[in-house]
Amino acid sequence: MATSNSNDDSGSWQLTIETAMLVAALLGERDTRLRAHCERVANRAATFAETFGLFNGGGPQFLYLAGLLHDTGYVAASEGLFSKTQPLSDEDLLAIKKHPVTGVTILSNYRRFEVVLPMVRHHHEAFDGSGWPDGKSGEAIPLGARILHLFDYYDRVTTGRREQERLSMDQALADIQEKAGGEFDPALVPKFVEFVQSTPDAAVDFFLRKQTAFIKQAFAGILQKLSSGKLVPPAMPQIVFELRNIIKRPDSSVKDLTEVVERDPVISLRLISVAKSPVYKGLGDVKSIQAAIPRLGFKETMSVVVAIANKSLYEVKAPQFRVLLDKLWVHSLVSAYASKLIAQILSLSDPETLFLMGLTHDVGKVVLLRAFAEIPQEEKLKAEAIMPAIQEAHQSVGNMLLKRWGFGEEFTRVVALHEGSNFSDQTNKEILVVHLANLLTRKMGFSFFEWDGRDPAELPSAQLLGLSSDVMQKVEDKVREIIKDVAHLF
Repeated sequence: MATSNSNDDSGSWQLTIETAMLVAALLGERDTRLRAHCERVANRAATFAETFGLFNGGGPQFLYLAGLLHDTGYVAASEGLFSKTQPLSDEDLLAIKKHPVTGVTILSNYRRFEVVLPMVRHHHEAFDGSGWPDGKSGEAIPLGARILHLFDYYDRVTTGRREQERLSMDQALADIQEKAGGEFDPALVPKFVEFVQSTPDAAVDFFLRKQTAFIKQAFAGILQKLSSGKLVPPAMPQIVFELRNIIKRPDSSVKDLTEVVERDPVISLRLISVAKSPVYKGLGDVKSIQAAIPRLGFKETMSVVVAIANKSLYEVKAPQFRVLLDKLWVHSLVSAYASKLIAQILSLSDPETLFLMGLTHDVGKVVLLRAFAEIPQEEKLKAEAIMPAIQEAHQSVGNMLLKRWGFGEEFTRVVALHEGSNFSDQTNKEILVVHLANLLTRKMGFSFFEWDGRDPAELPSAQLLGLSSDVMQKVEDKVREIIKDVAHLF
């Protein structure tokens, strides 16, 4: 088996894996259990090979690819083969016997699959020569095929179509041990038994597992650099600090704010666009900053400018991270408007401050994603591997950044506690509002996390704030309307 690094051309390797997954999906159209079987065999076999160091270089990754593709030949089988309850006909048995060769014929049309063709062709060969299609024996059978044969057999007998025919783990392992030296490689069987008994989660995605380990290591380095000052987090644009200082002055005027905003043409244009949107509708058209500020109000102008300025923090070059940060931006904007609406419903004193709290509650995730995007990566990383690591660290990083930006203790308290659950009637209302807004994004589909299906009014934060199901639905409906109108303007 080739042992070269499969990541020497990461783009081509990624395309190869995606093509293999498409083939597995086609198998799933024939029988959903067949696709799941191929995925389990691929993940377990690759993890097994890596655990015991059975290949050098990218061997386990090629084995993963072969596992996904080993039953490709069933694409050409008759439509009803996998749904039959009666004994299989001679024609059916012939189709089963032919599927390794048929699979190789299909896969040989794609050059990147060449390295796995021997494993696909010979994954039903037996160590004693009694297997098929070529009757190979011993080490004449490729090592990858010998490994696939073990995992293919084990998965079939433990997850068979009829429950009464399935073997338990112990029964299957005893059966395989009996067949060591006959059907299975006797040198592999003891390792296989040890692996199955000690690795109950081996069917977890092989690449996701590898990425998770890499990501944890990378994040440890990022956090160490942040704490030591070797990695400098992004700065809030100067315009935000200037506006805050003007708004704090009791004698500030529209003219004062206009002069500051007009220094930044990009923010000026976007602020006018937001002021003209249906959300902030009013009499007459808005064509200037001087007209936009009264339409919005001083504090709302500040909120919108911070949002516009914040948007630039969510920009990176790497495509996969750009997708993640775009999603995180919309999540933050939804949280901001939901926080503001809830604050207005509760008649809290400063809904605009709640808007900013909702907008910045996940800013630590932005910093971590931006830092991670700068680390060279050999392959496309999955969001489900990246986001759990970020989730663990984002509050402390967000606190550090907000302190640097001078946002004050009321903001850092929200960042530190908005993920909590041990709330009481003594909990600060701002924390409860942002917590509720953050979770509501899940129900609305603007989060990295799935909604659990319950009524939002059952959440502890909603109950402590006294918000009913009807009120929560009105908040959700209004936020959807706002986001539809303004999200593209920032």
